[in-house]
Amino acid sequence: MLPIVESHLNVLLEDLRLLEILVTGPLGLYSDLKMLRESVPIPGTEDLDRDALRERRTSIVAAVIDVPRLALATIGSTSGTLDTLAQLNESAGSPLAGEWVERARRVLERATEKVAGDVRAAAAKKLSGVYVIVDPDVTGGRSVAQVAEAALKGGASAIQLRDKKSDKGTLVETASAISALCTSSGAIFIVNDDADVAALSAASGLHLGQTDLSTTDARKVVGPGLLIGRSNTDFDQALQSQADGVDYIAIGPAFATDSMGKGGKAPIGTETVGEVKGRVTPPVVAIGGINASNAESVFAAGADAICVASAVTLADDPEAATRALVGLSGQAS
Repeated sequence: MLPIVESHLNVLLEDLRLLEILVTGPLGLYSDLKMLRESVPIPGTEDLDRDALRERRTSIVAAVIDVPRLALATIGSTSGTLDTLAQLNESAGSPLAGEWVERARRVLERATEKVAGDVRAAAAKKLSGVYVIVDPDVTGGRSVAQVAEAALKGGASAIQLRDKKSDKGTLVETASAISALCTSSGAIFIVNDDADVAALSAASGLHLGQTDLSTTDARKVVGPGLLIGRSNTDFDQALQSQADGVDYIAIGPAFATDSMGKGGKAPIGTETVGEVKGRVTPPVVAIGGINASNAESVFAAGADAICVASAVTLADDPEAATRALVGLSGQAS
């Protein structure tokens, strides 16, 4: 056995042990990870004794910032190890049979679905209250980062960057700056339309329109851990978005508006917002024509969050405007 094979098999074993600590449910998935570890064809795959396992589990969990994201990274590392070993022919001495590798890949795929689903669900829970779209054309001459920072100080739970004009290099730079602001504030950062920019800027997610990438294709670009939301203009579109696997559903325009490409579209009203909320599982974000005069009625209809642009971004004091809207949501501290 070549040294490279031996070292990668040891890494594989340790990654599987780590996944057993990080991915404890459902029971069937945990059992499959355990069986993979026990069947790695090298010495030392047996269970640790109870005290050693408890000590390892306690020390790892205490040292980890984000357990689900470490689990996703470990799944990626394990898959990478399998890919490396697959590039070596029989003369390298790898004892992994093709059938074992295929079984391992199926288990890792299930683990990815489970862990990534948990990561996205935790992020989606933050979509409440006020969600602000910042667009360089709708900031009153201020930078989008400046307006985003003010909105975050006012209590916005999410910021979406919508920029249809900047080149990709500038867009990634701006997105990365706003992403850092959102991370510091514990808020969600969403990129509109550009899946590559979302992936490159450490965004929390991607927002799509009805004619943009499919959810499946977008997922291939942004990876399993990022949120994907989609705009919808009626009840049927919202149901289809749910069936396609989005993590949140934007519905609107709730009221008449000329901004963000929604000019001329008939408002759906708060009744449709409530109807959608009553029939879908993901969080519902109402959008379009929402401001301090009507936001309370949208929350009363059941929206998890209101998505606003000019009501905040063109305000003389975006921080105060955001804080006032947050107060109408009942979430002001």
